[in-house]
Amino acid sequence: MKNLLSAYLLSVLLLLLSALPAPAAEQEQRRGWRNGHHNGPASPPPFGDYCPRRHADHYGARQPVNSSDEAVERLARFYRLPPERVQLHKERRNGFIIDILNPDGSPADRVIIDKWSGRIRSIR
Repeated sequence: MKNLLSAYLLSVLLLLLSALPAPAAEQEQRRGWRNGHHNGPASPPPFGDYCPRRHADHYGARQPVNSSDEAVERLARFYRLPPERVQLHKERRNGFIIDILNPDGSPADRVIIDKWSGRIRSIR
């Protein structure tokens, strides 16, 4: 009898806790980083995001990059920067290494964009 009563009370407690509103930090996390909540126009997105593309599929879909010019153009759109602040550093067999520059010309970040998947990663 005691086990049945304690199981019943525990299940009621769990149901009540699941019905409570989530804390503000969890709600902010659920909104996503592209929902207008970022630290400015050049704020870095989370690691491993995909570059924008005209006919992009759902998140996680492969978006191959065919040339270095296309990689620079996509990253300029992705970071919302003028194209002169995004410079190709080196082309590799599997991707491009690209420097993101500050307005004064000093390097702010260095990223790799994968040729086959379109995935970008910061390497600095």
